[in-house]
Amino acid sequence: MTRITLASLAIAVLLMTTLSGASGTAADRDVAWIVIANEGSTAREMNAQAARGLRLATVTEGLACPVAVMQTPDPPAPGAASYRLVSDRELAAELPALTGEGWEPRGLIHRPGGRAHVIWERRERSRDTRIAVWRPIEFSNPDTLEADLAAAAQEGFQPRLLARHYLRSWPGLSEKGLLLLGQRTGAKPREVRVLRGTKRDVDDLSKEVEALTSAGWGLDVAFTSSRDGNRTTRRERAYLIVSREAGTNGPGTPLRLVRATSWGMVGAGEPVFGAAYWNDFLFVFRPAERRQSWATPIRLTAFEAQCGGLAMKLRIDGQREERSTIVGAAARPVQGTDGFELILLLDERLGGS
Repeated sequence: MTRITLASLAIAVLLMTTLSGASGTAADRDVAWIVIANEGSTAREMNAQAARGLRLATVTEGLACPVAVMQTPDPPAPGAASYRLVSDRELAAELPALTGEGWEPRGLIHRPGGRAHVIWERRERSRDTRIAVWRPIEFSNPDTLEADLAAAAQEGFQPRLLARHYLRSWPGLSEKGLLLLGQRTGAKPREVRVLRGTKRDVDDLSKEVEALTSAGWGLDVAFTSSRDGNRTTRRERAYLIVSREAGTNGPGTPLRLVRATSWGMVGAGEPVFGAAYWNDFLFVFRPAERRQSWATPIRLTAFEAQCGGLAMKLRIDGQREERSTIVGAAARPVQGTDGFELILLLDERLGGS
């Protein structure tokens, strides 16, 4: 099966340290952890960090208490960035103004019992690179998501962000998932596929991902879930949404998918995605010279995962400076305990390249 074991990993990188050695003389970059016990002050805190030059790197996935991770970009980004949160219930009404003002969705916050909120970022971009139209699409079952996306893809819309998790439960508790799709000016019709993994062994899924991406399909959105969408139970489902311009047929850049533990190097290349999967993690990376994908773990108690003392925990055990680029953060329950394991997915450029 496609799984990386401890015997095949390089030396693990601990959260208490910054990467050294192969990372060369790259300057340390500030990291800020914004614990989201409620959404009220989050945008204010993010904008305060943005004024210091930090940008949103990722939002944790899999914790009841989400955390926004911000980092100084390398190279430093020109101009100031601004952030705001928009709830799923307000998205449809707010989309025209968000689009016109140049905001783009960057992450999802969804606390159990609370509303889903999308983090929007605005920074200096040319109008040519902006999305011209955003469209939200709901889905009740990710197994039929490919059909739900087909009509929008024909109009040139491309999946961009999971804006709300789905939940299939008792009547009155079920909730549809929500995807944000973007359309650029002059976009041509697209083909879309939704790949589904259900087995702990991901060999077949890995081969499918590599074959499609080699033929010009690009990965748009990926997520893992439990069988019914419950985010507190083991995630035994993986969904990868890929698309390409209709009528094209590669070649493309192949992506690699692996299931791995939380320690050490998970791939020789640029990391693209990471999430909890079964009792391990699922990673996708793009092979590239002089690049490595690392996962770095930190253990959390159930109390900390519910926001109890989490800010203090991250101030002590979390990174404050990091030479590598943070591209993802995911958590999974630890077997035999009521605790969690949180990892950062890091993109390390060898030799400072």
